[in-house]
Amino acid sequence: MPDARRKTIVEGVGWAATTADAAQYLMAIVGVAKGIDANMTERARIAADRDKEIARIGAASQGLRDYLDRVFAERRELHQGFFTRLDKAIEDGDPETIRACVTGIVEVAKHSPLNDIVELRSVWADPNAVIEI
Repeated sequence: MPDARRKTIVEGVGWAATTADAAQYLMAIVGVAKGIDANMTERARIAADRDKEIARIGAASQGLRDYLDRVFAERRELHQGFFTRLDKAIEDGDPETIRACVTGIVEVAKHSPLNDIVELRSVWADPNAVIEI
């Protein structure tokens, strides 16, 4: 009775393969397929992370634009108010109001709305920070 586990040998020109070789070839193909699947999964994860970061940059950009628009609009109104009061104080000859307006204008000029950018940098550097826009 022949042994059921006997090796089958397939011969070709210049080579010979056994059943064990065929099993190894199949396992190699399966291994390569698993590697390709793992790479595709990793690429999908990287793409999702990229999309998330692009959305985060977009939100940050919009938030900064809104902040600067609001702050500079407030400063514009503040400047206009000071200069309007200054003009009126000059017309009225009111030195105390003139001094207060000039002091206010100088104080506003000394404090840039971008001074808070250091705080914004630290918030953006923290990946766990929650930013509401």
